[in-house]
Amino acid sequence: MGRNFYLGIDIGSVTVKVVLLDARARVHWERYTRIKGDPASSLTQELAQLSSHYPEDGIRAAGITGSGGKQVADAIGARFMNEILAQSGFVGRFHPAARTVIEMGGEDAKLIVLGRESGGEARIEDFSMNAACAAGTGSFLDQQANRLHLTIEEFSSIALRSENPPRVAGRCSVFAKSDMIHLQQIATPDHDIVAGLCYAMARNFKATIGRGKKFLAPVLFLGGVAANLGMRRAFSDVLGLSDGEMTVPDHFHTSGAIGAALSALNAPESALRYRGLAGLKEAGTDSRAPSGASPLSMPANVMPNPEQDAAPGADGLIEAYLGVDVGSVSTNVVVIDRQMRVLSKRYLPTAGRPIEAVKQGLAEVGAEVGDRVRIMGACTTGSGRYLTGDMIGADAVRNEITAQATAAAEIDPAVDTIFEIGGQDSKFISLDNGAVVDFEMNKACAAGTGSFLEEQAERLGIRIKQEFEEKALKAASPCRLGERCTVFMESDLVHFMNKGAGVEELTAGLAYSIVHNYLQKVVAGKRVGSRIFFQGGVAANKAVVSAFEQVTGKAITVPPHHEVTGAIGAAIIAMREQNGRPSTFKGFDLSKRAYTVKAFECAECANRCTVRKVSFEGEEPLFYGSRCEKYDVRKKASDRQVLPDLFAERERMLLDTPVPEKGGKTIGIPRMLYVSDYLPFWKTFFAELGYRVVLSDRTNRTLVNKGLEATSAETCFPAKVALGHLQDLLDKGVDLLFLPSYIRFPVAYQKLTGTQACPYVQAFPYLARASLSFGNTRTLEPVLQLQDRRHFIKSMRDLGKALGKRGRIVLRAMHRAERAQKEFARSAEARGNEVLGSLREDEKALVLIGRNYNTSDTGLNMNLPAKIRDLGIQAIPMDFLPLHDVAMDGLEDMYWRSGQRILAAGRFMREHPNLYPVYITNFGCGPDSFITHFFKDEAGDKPFLQLEIDEHSADAGAVTRIEAFLDSLKHAPAVSLVRTFEVRTNGSPYRKKVHLPPMTDHAYAISAAFKACGVEAEVLPESDDETLRIGKEHSSGRECYPLALTTGDMIKATRRPGFDPERSAFFMPSGKGPCRFGQYNRYHRLVLDQLGLEQVPILSPSQDETLYRDVGVLGKDFSLLCWKGTLGVDMLQKALWEHRPHEKRTGEADRVYGEALRKLTDAIEQRQEPLPVLQEAYREFNAIECNERDRPVIGVVGEIYIRANRYGNENIVRQIEKLGGEAWVAPISEWLAYLNVTAKGAARMNRAWGDLFKSHVAGWVQEREEHKMVSSFNGSLRSLHEPRISETLRAAAPYVHHSFEGETVLSVGKAIDYIKRGVSGIVNVMPFTCMPGTIAGALLKRVREDFDNIPLLSIAYEGQKDSQTLTRLEAFMHQAKGYREAKQEIKS
Repeated sequence: MGRNFYLGIDIGSVTVKVVLLDARARVHWERYTRIKGDPASSLTQELAQLSSHYPEDGIRAAGITGSGGKQVADAIGARFMNEILAQSGFVGRFHPAARTVIEMGGEDAKLIVLGRESGGEARIEDFSMNAACAAGTGSFLDQQANRLHLTIEEFSSIALRSENPPRVAGRCSVFAKSDMIHLQQIATPDHDIVAGLCYAMARNFKATIGRGKKFLAPVLFLGGVAANLGMRRAFSDVLGLSDGEMTVPDHFHTSGAIGAALSALNAPESALRYRGLAGLKEAGTDSRAPSGASPLSMPANVMPNPEQDAAPGADGLIEAYLGVDVGSVSTNVVVIDRQMRVLSKRYLPTAGRPIEAVKQGLAEVGAEVGDRVRIMGACTTGSGRYLTGDMIGADAVRNEITAQATAAAEIDPAVDTIFEIGGQDSKFISLDNGAVVDFEMNKACAAGTGSFLEEQAERLGIRIKQEFEEKALKAASPCRLGERCTVFMESDLVHFMNKGAGVEELTAGLAYSIVHNYLQKVVAGKRVGSRIFFQGGVAANKAVVSAFEQVTGKAITVPPHHEVTGAIGAAIIAMREQNGRPSTFKGFDLSKRAYTVKAFECAECANRCTVRKVSFEGEEPLFYGSRCEKYDVRKKASDRQVLPDLFAERERMLLDTPVPEKGGKTIGIPRMLYVSDYLPFWKTFFAELGYRVVLSDRTNRTLVNKGLEATSAETCFPAKVALGHLQDLLDKGVDLLFLPSYIRFPVAYQKLTGTQACPYVQAFPYLARASLSFGNTRTLEPVLQLQDRRHFIKSMRDLGKALGKRGRIVLRAMHRAERAQKEFARSAEARGNEVLGSLREDEKALVLIGRNYNTSDTGLNMNLPAKIRDLGIQAIPMDFLPLHDVAMDGLEDMYWRSGQRILAAGRFMREHPNLYPVYITNFGCGPDSFITHFFKDEAGDKPFLQLEIDEHSADAGAVTRIEAFLDSLKHAPAVSLVRTFEVRTNGSPYRKKVHLPPMTDHAYAISAAFKACGVEAEVLPESDDETLRIGKEHSSGRECYPLALTTGDMIKATRRPGFDPERSAFFMPSGKGPCRFGQYNRYHRLVLDQLGLEQVPILSPSQDETLYRDVGVLGKDFSLLCWKGTLGVDMLQKALWEHRPHEKRTGEADRVYGEALRKLTDAIEQRQEPLPVLQEAYREFNAIECNERDRPVIGVVGEIYIRANRYGNENIVRQIEKLGGEAWVAPISEWLAYLNVTAKGAARMNRAWGDLFKSHVAGWVQEREEHKMVSSFNGSLRSLHEPRISETLRAAAPYVHHSFEGETVLSVGKAIDYIKRGVSGIVNVMPFTCMPGTIAGALLKRVREDFDNIPLLSIAYEGQKDSQTLTRLEAFMHQAKGYREAKQEIKS
């Protein structure tokens, strides 16, 4: 057979696809198979199958794509092609009319927007991929199909039966699972759950990948998920597509492989010689490197696990007790006797049908022992405990924390610690003498549970029972997988699979990652005792038991019946609480009775709840799913005291402000963020100015959904909901929309002068403009600087001026508004004092801690205050506490207003023994990622509960935690009420050796400046994998990535031989916000103290108007030396980055740069002028022989640490160069110059004239030195000259006001500068969850639209090995090259 065929291969994370085309692009062979943990073997099998039908000598050329394609491309002789380009190639050849491509595969999802070149070829106009933390891919659907015991074909078709799909969280796969479990536990039919998941994935794709992009028809749906009929319907509905506007074409599941084959067909001149199976065999695949993780070994303390402890006799009925534990993955039914021996037990899959699972468990247990026992009491536990309790007639319903602890204490009274990992939840329980004294549960976004292990075992093609542990225990070198989140672990799994890691190493790595995740995110520094029980279904996995022993260094005991200890505990509780009373248990024959489930939508309010009616024959129906108490059958009359609803009282105080009714123009005030705190003020102010005030509706599910669908950035949940409030007002047709930027609040504590709002609040008007269309509605977007009287009045005058109101009228309105706000504050505190005074000495109350828009909004707080009151405990709003008298010593560096109030509340409650905090936060809340650590430090040994609330709607987990928290308080030790705050003095840090973080090469220049001023200094070694590992061990994962890196580098330094704590100090600048960086030094202080290094100081000059005062003690010229050194390194890097991509002899530019950097730092240290060094370096750079400069230039902007740190950004500059580009990176000197500008502004604002003078002098010196150094080179570098900061701020002004200080405004302004200087694309780099970076990413999309749709790529780094980052960068570079060529064509 002649060489007439072209092979295409697509190696993804889940499947391998192989196609064969002829010279006319007709498909002759098409297959795909699952990888199951071994891509190389799967490919070998597929190529062998192909060769048995089409001999290899008939293949003229091959192309390969996919996340695993690069590893084998050279071996088999195939041309590698980026998968976005491959998909585009397929569409361009077979479906040229298509404008939008949706591709969803096993692990990733893509959106491609296509245009046409003048010659008719397809051109990528825009693209987007899911980030490492995005949900919504094929593997997720597979997992949920398995969970529901449906085939993927059944899963596909069953969704079409749903008429009312429930709302499911789509942002994260773990959140979606949480919602799905909640829906199962309230008896939602399978077809509705499946449809809800499909719609969630479609909405998630539109929101997180579409991000405001237009889905132009015709739309093609590609990838394995396109086979799912439910997904097809969901996409059509969510995108608003008409019939025929979306097509699922032939070959939708192999389109990437076809695109790769087309690349070989279309460019035969660049084709490699196809080597096929022989090349694959010759190359081998084992490229593994030791990970450092110790091999696992068989654990010793796994107790026997019998089916029963005793069998009931035949002589009469035995008194017995029933326990039922209904969880997300398993349903457990246990019967015990009075000696607490297990008579019968069942461990059954819930499979999305909790009622059926309970019926089956009762039937099987009843058949085994039902005729020989008399059930004297029954208790239910688990996430489905309330539905199950009503269903079986339980005598008691208890949370699973209490149930697990009860069982463990009975098995071994000496147990002091319980590790419990089940199918979807994991728990840590600390006991003292058998009583719970502390506990924690996994948050919604935590990984490391049984269902995750099952899903990964299925992916690897092995059985979770026995085979998983057998393989893991054989591993010689376990892989190091991610520890932060399920999706990150999956990304790392794919990375190591593609590197050739075997199933043994992967399974052992999974066991370790489960353990690390549990210890870091669930245990999170809590006390781990010496007698540890490991309970739950995962305890059956001996590999995980061994990993716990390896990591903790302690013996782990797996007790008998470990998989059903929750049900055993429930049965024991029933025995203890019945006290001879007759049981209400309905009997084992309940399993034989028929039941029906019907759903209806309640139209009583805007929440539009879907209520499920469960009817057993002969009984009153049960209702589930409402967000209020209207249908709640659990509420029974009792003689318990009816507690006042303080949160409803607070809302009335806010809203009942009397204002004059006027018929003028309407102004819409959204009940969002901090605006809601100041409703009395704003209602009165605008009413006095003659406006009719219209409020947005109370937060409800409809309004929340509007916000979630509108968001263009992955902000915190409250900021997304705030968009819903704006849309509500737009829908109401208001004339004016009030959209303030709160920058600073009035100073509440004398020593704490910084009162900033968080970045999302400050930038909310700009985020709103990037997310919503305001149409003809006029917006009022005042910048509010309210820190003192002078600025308060100025802000109000400016606001009045914008409305055309005279100053006298504005001031009168302001004064009346202030009186209204003060009346609210007075009333709230007076009512709070009344409540506190009425508490009995032994009466406990819970205070909801956090921001009021989280804690006091029933639409955001899941109505938790009412649920707390239902438990007989008073719930108190935080602003009912008298916090203004709290001493704030030691908190001077806390610049967020919310942080000040939260920490003040912590101090207040520490001194009030009957008040306990419930801290409410959200995923992605930047300030709370630090404040929670500081709050814990302030609380000391006072127990508190932290709840993370987001768009997932289930409240069962929150109720469980509150119930367990209240149970634990019964046994909590007494709290020390006295705490002293002392100012620590460690001597001058400048007399010690100062260690600088290795952020960038500029650190060497700053180190040299220290040395020039007589201070011993050292730049720590570059960050590496050990840095990251240590940093993550000493952080929670919620903080920003640079915090983990700087913490890891700091701790690594303390472990080096020769480190002397008495002679060492660390350098970590401070700040005044709003970014989190200013809290790093305080966090590092906590870490050093915990390590016993209290004597090691942290040198933290503030990056504000006091900067020159702070560093002035080093000498008058320290700042000047730093400036010269920073400028010098910037100039050397610009020369390096302009020459290295074009050099003919590799390594020459790096050599010149390295020598020049050493000479520059020597000059700074010796107080010599750096100019001669730079001039010599430039002569050497210019002498480098270079190729023609025909590469696209890419401007790199973003968060300063990640932008500058090679390890943190995965060497983004070299990656751009490797992909054929030249990178220009925003210089570090820009930040220093910007600091001087903001210092001037702060000094002027605070009337600190001395600081203002110093800042002016420093600015003049900076400009003089920069001019002198730059002008010596006469434009020999294209990127040499930098705009003034004022010019950068002016460029950014249409998108973001300069009052929002920090990297966002610089990133936007610098990107525009780069665009005007002719770059072909912009890359915005940031840490994952970085607030300024996220905001910049949203605003840069608007910039892109205003500047000819220049290619734009935002990359968030987290330290995970993620092949998607490179995939996106490759496609971006292809786009940038096309953009450059198009611009050149226009010019020519």
